[in-house]
Amino acid sequence: MPARIRRLHKGVTLIELMAAVGVLAILVALSSYGLRYTGTARMNNAVFDVAALMSTAQLRAISRGAPHYIFIHQPFLNTTQPGRVRVLMIERPDVPAIPRANWQVLDLSSGIPEALQYTGTRPDGTVGPMNANPRDRVELGTTWTEPGNSQPANASFLGFLDLDSTRIRKPLPAPFSAISLTTTVQSPNLNIPALDLMVGCNFCVNPSGSEPYGVLRFNADGTMEVMTGAARSGGVIAFAPSTREERDVLPKLLTISAPAGAVVVF
Repeated sequence: MPARIRRLHKGVTLIELMAAVGVLAILVALSSYGLRYTGTARMNNAVFDVAALMSTAQLRAISRGAPHYIFIHQPFLNTTQPGRVRVLMIERPDVPAIPRANWQVLDLSSGIPEALQYTGTRPDGTVGPMNANPRDRVELGTTWTEPGNSQPANASFLGFLDLDSTRIRKPLPAPFSAISLTTTVQSPNLNIPALDLMVGCNFCVNPSGSEPYGVLRFNADGTMEVMTGAARSGGVIAFAPSTREERDVLPKLLTISAPAGAVVVF
């Protein structure tokens, strides 16, 4: 007597159902695997790109004989990509020099080149105000999430870890141990990455309340100065994946010392 195949009432065999469940389990596993490593990959890419831009600014300041700046900012009110972190390399001669106190309260409402205007010779030969010159830029894969949205389709999986977190190994090795590892803003949970640049940047300020920023200056002699905040001995930005699956991944601290301008990742 031939074997009889047992079917469910809708015409699906038990074997077919088990196969479908197996495929679904594989897809879920692959999805978790992707989330597990997407944030880590974006963290590594962000650290590499920003470190490379810092080194380029230092070399370009020496070769051009003019100060160059690394300007990192996070415009929350941007109409197309609110909260996306941008890093600019800007060339600006000291004509005139911007007083240190003024760097803490820049008006960025019209744009960064406009905020950093200097006096120069225009193409028509006249002398007057000119916008600062952005020479290169990096946009980090950060996306600000609206309250109530857990992970939008364009989520970045990249965040910033509070410098007071116990996940950060302290102190840093000398001579970087002199660099302050604290910020003026604390995240609700010190050990969970946030999307606010301020929690993970020791030299960033936010005078407008809607666009935190930080500025590093590279001089023509190769030295570096921290222009914003109170961390005169060097700057630190703590990057970390923002997914639940990667909360055990060690953060990366992008560190630059002053006045040497040495860039090291811990």
